[in-house]
Amino acid sequence: MSSILNRVQMLLTEANKASVDISSQIVNEFGEACKEAFKKQFTDIRDNKFRIRMSSIGRPLCQLQMEKSNAEAEPMPYNFKMRNLFGDLIEASAVAIMKAAGIRIEELQKHVKLKLGKHNINGAYDVKIQNKIWDIKSASPWASDNKFSDEGGFDAILKQDTFGYVSQGYLYAKAEDTDFGGWIAINKSTGEWAVAETPLSDKQYSKDAIELAQKNIEALESDAPFKRLFEDQEETFNRKTTGNRTLGLECRFCAYKKPCWGAELQYLPQQQSKALNPKWVWYTKVNNPREENENQE
Repeated sequence: MSSILNRVQMLLTEANKASVDISSQIVNEFGEACKEAFKKQFTDIRDNKFRIRMSSIGRPLCQLQMEKSNAEAEPMPYNFKMRNLFGDLIEASAVAIMKAAGIRIEELQKHVKLKLGKHNINGAYDVKIQNKIWDIKSASPWASDNKFSDEGGFDAILKQDTFGYVSQGYLYAKAEDTDFGGWIAINKSTGEWAVAETPLSDKQYSKDAIELAQKNIEALESDAPFKRLFEDQEETFNRKTTGNRTLGLECRFCAYKKPCWGAELQYLPQQQSKALNPKWVWYTKVNNPREENENQE
């Protein structure tokens, strides 16, 4: 078990039994971080200009190209700012709890710059602990269980990294000339913590992250032709194929899926479901539509 996770669990377990001694400095710093989080989400003015940053350059190139071209993205739901605020508040809580657990945070929200070829990219990492860069994530229950916990871990994150988490972490570490420790994740539904550490020998992963960033930067700067990187997939329902095709996980959560897939994309109730309120699905091809199934009954 990670020493970070062990010390946090010990503190939280003790807090369940009795009050714990937390310095006024930690409490005050937490209060300031909460105020800054609220200001960041509701009062800070931001432009929508496309920028190459460490936090995004590891995302799929097709998504970055869509963003750069000002393609029409899906409108954000009304609760988008609340979700972001929750993430910022969870991060502030995580920092305060780690400090209270006696974990020394050497750097916090430090802005860094890295030169890749002719391009300087900027970023700000979350924390440095024991001379390693760590990224704090507020995670959904699914991500907590399947990516950041022992059931998933580094390999699971690397396998399906449409958010560019791996490149992000290694670029921060390269900018600081140190190692990337991994991710400290808090399940935003249950409050459970998980620590997903990078492999001890991570030089190849660091090299791959830098090469991916350079490749994406070169493609963006040269306006390389657009090419969708992901295919749709055969739909299964009750462990049987349906004859229909749907978006894969990589595209399902992309804000640019509509301009990318065009008129062939349809958002429909699950076509084989007989439920009164079936799950809705992004279809790329419907060969066996719901109406036909109902007519056959």
